[in-house]
Amino acid sequence: MNKRIFILIALLFTITCSHADNGSNSPYTRYGVGLLSGQSLGINRQMGGLGYGLRSHRYINILNPASFAQADTLTMLFEAGFSLQNVNFKENGKSINARNASFDYVAIQFRICKNLGMAAGFLPYSTVGYSFSNTSNPGTNEASTNNYSGSGGIYQPFIGLGWQPFKWFSAGVTGSYIYGDITHDVGIDFANSTDRTRSYNMSVKSYKVDFGLQFAAKAGKKHDFVIGATYSLGHDLNAETVITEVTTDSTATKSVKSGFKLPHTYGAGFTYTFNDEWTVGADYTMQQWSSSSFFGIEKGIDRSKVAIGAEYSPSAPSNNIFKMMSYRAGFHYAQPYTELDGKKGCEEYGVSAGISLPFLNNNNKTSHATLHLSGQFIHMRPKVAGMIRENYFRLNLGITFNESWFMKMKVR
Repeated sequence: MNKRIFILIALLFTITCSHADNGSNSPYTRYGVGLLSGQSLGINRQMGGLGYGLRSHRYINILNPASFAQADTLTMLFEAGFSLQNVNFKENGKSINARNASFDYVAIQFRICKNLGMAAGFLPYSTVGYSFSNTSNPGTNEASTNNYSGSGGIYQPFIGLGWQPFKWFSAGVTGSYIYGDITHDVGIDFANSTDRTRSYNMSVKSYKVDFGLQFAAKAGKKHDFVIGATYSLGHDLNAETVITEVTTDSTATKSVKSGFKLPHTYGAGFTYTFNDEWTVGADYTMQQWSSSSFFGIEKGIDRSKVAIGAEYSPSAPSNNIFKMMSYRAGFHYAQPYTELDGKKGCEEYGVSAGISLPFLNNNNKTSHATLHLSGQFIHMRPKVAGMIRENYFRLNLGITFNESWFMKMKVR
């Protein structure tokens, strides 16, 4: 089993790092740094992105590094996930669909020593992927076709520690290496004059640091409360954009300090658990993008996000498959972080629901795998009249291996 997990880790890292398909079709990824990743794994996605107050030895929660302190003494968790999605685009009464798939993340978690846990993994920070065109002044001598395309993204391998000095308090930190390339191409084909193309190429190599705290309290035997808080350090990425403009007669290149910055990000949330079975919670996130500008053209704006989630996870052992599963649902709302034509971009509304089903290892009762399956519906509503509306239906698949790597065996 351990050999199979190592092979799976190597395979998924290879596929993920190849970036063959980043799972994006949206023309709105043309703005800012693209479509922002939710920074979440299987459990969080089932609950609308909830995570600041979640902590358990049964799953990995990277939204708050303080939760890493809950890593089990005897086991190691490994989780991987991918998604399938259909996107519907609507504009002026017309509608089209696009489908794609992507590997989303890999992560591991284990305990280093008493009260100290560690996690590491790989996931995207943002993705860019689009291709569309429009025609200006059709049927005239000044007619032109504008072609727009973009690709790439920003990615983050990470490693984090969670420490629990007291039963009621834990703290954590995660460090990430931020890297990636983003390319935007604009081509203008004129009916009766010289064609022109312009390319924007931006490369990022930097770092990201996240801090987290969790405070836990009990009220009697059946009531548990956790309050979580996080902070992500904002700083200049020192990214430079190379702009190349080509016509049939000339080629011109210039560099622009693009003003790309990681935003100062603040998060706070809570969870309430009843009888170790029912959990509800809410999160609030603020990202200060207003200090950023993108490609020397666009300006960022501060972004707020709210997530609400609930879970029912039966605690009593059972042979009934429906009583073995965990059930989760959630909702989120997020404001845009970029401006379009001087106005705010797209607001995001999303609902999600999912189940987690454990599969026991008959040869080793302490080792098992859990399948996470969830569906998400996300509506992107632009603030600018006449812009494209997007509806996503996304199927998320994840699997967590819980392996008893650190159990000491007795020989009699």
